[in-house]
Amino acid sequence: MLIYGAGAIGRGFMPWVFPPSEFLYYFVEINPHIRQLLNHRKKFQTLKTVGGAYETRGVVAEYCYAPDEDCTITPAVDVVVLAVGPRNVLSLSENLKNITVPIICAENDASVPKLVTSMTRNKNAVFAIPDVITSNTAPPEILTHDPLTTVSEDGVCYIDERVSYLGGNATYVSSETLEKEWKAKLYLHNTPHCIAAYLGSFVGALYIHEAMQFPKVRAVVAGSMNEMRAMLLKHFQLDEQFVNWYAEKELKRFSNALLCDPVSRVAREPFRKLAPNERLIGAAELCLGSGIIPEHIMIGIMAAFYYNNSGDNDSNIQYLVRALEPKDFLKVVMQLGENEALGNLLCDRWNGNLATITNMK
Repeated sequence: MLIYGAGAIGRGFMPWVFPPSEFLYYFVEINPHIRQLLNHRKKFQTLKTVGGAYETRGVVAEYCYAPDEDCTITPAVDVVVLAVGPRNVLSLSENLKNITVPIICAENDASVPKLVTSMTRNKNAVFAIPDVITSNTAPPEILTHDPLTTVSEDGVCYIDERVSYLGGNATYVSSETLEKEWKAKLYLHNTPHCIAAYLGSFVGALYIHEAMQFPKVRAVVAGSMNEMRAMLLKHFQLDEQFVNWYAEKELKRFSNALLCDPVSRVAREPFRKLAPNERLIGAAELCLGSGIIPEHIMIGIMAAFYYNNSGDNDSNIQYLVRALEPKDFLKVVMQLGENEALGNLLCDRWNGNLATITNMK
């Protein structure tokens, strides 16, 4: 198995999906520090939260390549996994062009498999939905023994049934089931999860579970969950029992202190999360189209506008939002014109929502 991206999903979750006893693990990783650690230590551990405790799985890292290294020297692999982040997939076109084995796209973006197929002509590029929270770090006392340790939930990985012959512990499902699970993941997990992160940055929380301990943060996250639940029932006609179960599951997992899930990991790249068909702007637009005023989601959107992390790839958002008048920022940067309902609502509530997020404590 060759995994592009030795981060939370690639290093932390995939070993629970494809057991190291059955698969050899090779990585391609852009971060030189992680790459050097993997090649020096040759092994790492990933933890899984089970019943309020950790279960440990050791993994041998056969080799970790730099992106510009020739991976063709790797012994024949049965499957390639992409876990580099949707923005980075295009940069892999040269690396993937001669790949004929299945390519599992665990990229939190349903459009990636089609993109990969167009890049490679590999018809076995399939979508995977890791229904899990996996941190890219671990408690400090554990990291002192193994700095490569990550923590994952006891989650499920849904993968297109076309590659079910790969085996492992994945749940292989039809395209219809994948579509249902993706809608739930995008709107009942991704939307409230990133809102918790953006609000968490305003209360000084390091981890998501810490953010959820603030009553005002939790109230907005729960409110956004209810807006998403109503939208899914009305717009997509998903099964109510399934939607309610999924929403309750998500609120519980956001508060799991064992995960040590960093706010910075979940909040990263706000522009991507604010894209028209994504979890914030896109979700709010769907709410409006369903007759639902997304008051709590709009608070989350405002928090994303003002997310202040100089180390983030999208750190320029904070300069743009402060340099422009609200209506100009919405029109020029967010592409929300004066005649669009969401743009008008965001503009009308600008000062009130800004006051709300700056007083989250």
